[in-house]
Amino acid sequence: MKHKIREANRRHAPLERSFLKLSSPLEAFINSQAMAGIALFIAALLAILMVNVGWQHQYESLSKLVLAVSIGDWEISHSIHYWINDGLMVLFFFILGLEIKYECLVGALSDLKDAALVIAMAIGGMVLPALIYLLIIGIGGIDAYQGWGIPMATDTAFAIGILTLLGTKAPRAAAIILTGLAIVDDMGAVAVIGLFYTEEIVVSSLLWAGLTLIAMLLMNLLGIRKASFYFIGGVLLWWFILQSGIHATTAGILAALMVPTRPYANKVWFQRKMKNVVDNFEEVNQPNSTILESGEQHALAVEAEDIAKKTTTPIIRWGNSLDKPVCLVILPLFAFLNAGMLIPTDIPEFKDAVVTLAVLFGLVLGKGIGISIFAWLSLKIGIARLPKGVDFYHIVGIGFLAGIGFTMSLFISALAFEGQPELIEQAKLGILFGSIIAGILGTLFLLFASRK
Repeated sequence: MKHKIREANRRHAPLERSFLKLSSPLEAFINSQAMAGIALFIAALLAILMVNVGWQHQYESLSKLVLAVSIGDWEISHSIHYWINDGLMVLFFFILGLEIKYECLVGALSDLKDAALVIAMAIGGMVLPALIYLLIIGIGGIDAYQGWGIPMATDTAFAIGILTLLGTKAPRAAAIILTGLAIVDDMGAVAVIGLFYTEEIVVSSLLWAGLTLIAMLLMNLLGIRKASFYFIGGVLLWWFILQSGIHATTAGILAALMVPTRPYANKVWFQRKMKNVVDNFEEVNQPNSTILESGEQHALAVEAEDIAKKTTTPIIRWGNSLDKPVCLVILPLFAFLNAGMLIPTDIPEFKDAVVTLAVLFGLVLGKGIGISIFAWLSLKIGIARLPKGVDFYHIVGIGFLAGIGFTMSLFISALAFEGQPELIEQAKLGILFGSIIAGILGTLFLLFASRK
């Protein structure tokens, strides 16, 4: 039996090595934001095509399909659209919260002086888009002021995806600046959702949510690192916040802030334990056998995995575990169920396209000009500095790329114009065309900067 296993191992080894050469780049590609951006693009394009080629009824029926969960007499029943937007999207906000916490503790936002440029750019990228939106809505004279938060956000996946595809045409520091900018933008967007798109507060549910949050904080302080405990706490927090009237996705951010940043063990313990495992592995090793034939070696490999888990931080490990499902499944589902829009064949009158124009100009001019001006001011007064390898043309390019507000903008538009489908459709058109124009302008500026 052992002889047959060894023969099979030798026979398939070259094939396995060839497969690894193919799969490793693919795995790296999946891990990149570029893949997430492509998945979002495909999902959104599919939704737009369905609506515009005569399958609008089927698309709407799919979005309104009811999914119910019941236990005995208790039942909760909502449409798939609701489950995605108010349920699964909580995981996206959870990962966003982990990124915010990480960047504030040890990343691009940990040092206020180093983060000054990013913070200044983000402020400009939130203030000017909102002002341009309100100005155009005021000129149009329609009651749609509540949509001012739509052009404030940045879609990190699309923006980083374009930077990735540009390769060496964009400096590595540009990706760091854009990521930090998007995170601060998203902080603003989350604050807007929590503060301005909440209709009614149920105090009792909010109190229960607060008690759940305190319990999760105590788990952190007591050194509990089991994911199951935080999962249960997160689900309870989501439920109480959902019942309180505040948008449920806020639970994702709050739960992420409770995630431990300290591992069970330190690096010295890791080095000592892993050295013992490696030494024991070498002692029992037989050169001509596989690990399948050695139960002792397999047990040592499992022990090494357990040691590694105890030394890595939950904030990074849990984020990495959820990143692929969220980026490649949940976000594309959200894009598919929210991006379906009817593209007009004729140019509409101004009164019928006020929201579209307000969102479009907010994303393109508001982001591009606002970010550039605030960056220039922060550099002029000396509170910020440009990273090595980055010049101001790169900053302008990043500013326009930040105008790709697809995912977050769609999310906020659904909240701002709930029960007003005509305005939601106008906002979707503005988000689509604004994001496309902003992406093209940002790419052109970055290409120009690379040639310069």
